[in-house]
Amino acid sequence: MSDVTVIGLGEMGSALALGLMRAGRQVTIWNRSAAKAAPLIAKGAELAEGAAAAVAASPITIMCVSDYQAARDILEVSQVEEALKGRTLIQLGNGTPKKARVSAAWAEAHGVDYLDGTILAWPSQIGGPETFRAETPIGDFELHADVSLASTPVNPGEYGFRFTIAGDNG
Repeated sequence: MSDVTVIGLGEMGSALALGLMRAGRQVTIWNRSAAKAAPLIAKGAELAEGAAAAVAASPITIMCVSDYQAARDILEVSQVEEALKGRTLIQLGNGTPKKARVSAAWAEAHGVDYLDGTILAWPSQIGGPETFRAETPIGDFELHADVSLASTPVNPGEYGFRFTIAGDNG
């Protein structure tokens, strides 16, 4: 089992996977077009055969695709839904607050711990200070510390939960 799965290997998803690997995390990856995985495989990432296998490989899945609809197209498949039960999904797609609430409701209905996040950096900045933050208004939320890229602690925020992936990319 790996520490974290990254689904979506565009420029940002690849940067997140690489940053996690540089921080010593075992990373499973999956992308709709497998060719994007080759550079990460060469650096030690494990390529899953499909989205369900990717989700099943780790307690935490970071979804970094273009928008909520692209995420739904991947996640709303029975094998993926089953694999996600009891795991944590961190959604980093773009969209409206309404779509974020719909995604959170879907996750709750399927027994998935859910965080909707924002990346506060360009891909080249991943691993630098204050580059990723996820928050949820659902109260205290326990997250596996293994997702962190650095020693930044996981701190409850005023609205429930906040964590940051940070580190020195210098």
